[in-house]
Amino acid sequence: MSPRGAGRPGRDAPGWRELAACEGEELETFFPVGSYGPALWQEQRAKAICAGCRVVKECLAYALRTGQDHGIWGGLTSQERRDLRR
Repeated sequence: MSPRGAGRPGRDAPGWRELAACEGEELETFFPVGSYGPALWQEQRAKAICAGCRVVKECLAYALRTGQDHGIWGGLTSQERRDLRR
């Protein structure tokens, strides 16, 4: 795995995903199953990671633009993104 922010081979500059604070984190953290118990801990952990991310706005814009219906994107849950769209 390349160092965080180093970009992919053949690219001049890293994209927002390579700069994300979640790079290298467990995927399950951002896709909690359920709404209680361990899922609440996962949601809190994911949001804490997003809170310190320098590309959180780009992540949220991507999720809204592409209709991501599951998981934590841009620091928001799927329900919070649905509420934001309204």
